[in-house]
Amino acid sequence: MAKTQNFSKGRYGESLALRYLQQKGYRFIQSNFHTRYGEIDLIMIDKNKLIFIEVKYKSPSSPGTPEEMISSKKITQIQRTALSFLRQNPGLAKDYPSYRLDAVCIVGTIIKHYQNINL
Repeated sequence: MAKTQNFSKGRYGESLALRYLQQKGYRFIQSNFHTRYGEIDLIMIDKNKLIFIEVKYKSPSSPGTPEEMISSKKITQIQRTALSFLRQNPGLAKDYPSYRLDAVCIVGTIIKHYQNINL
């Protein structure tokens, strides 16, 4: 049951992040892109860049912060997954040769957007 609740919370957080980013002018490309390396929650375009976005959501009663859940290992997984996406989508890679990794961290309804989380 905990996995189902976490999945639902994750999808809820992703929907909040998507709406937030669209209000900032980002264009949606894809969600939940999977490879053997991992998953990218949201892929969007901001101006002339592809943005690969990790979304972390926590309820206000949960201990810790969403930011604490983004480790260097997680960033490496996102980078590898992003490169797989680019290889599988050469047209987008050609149209948008520049990309970055972002994180959207949400606690309840408070949203923080971190650009360029590369280490």
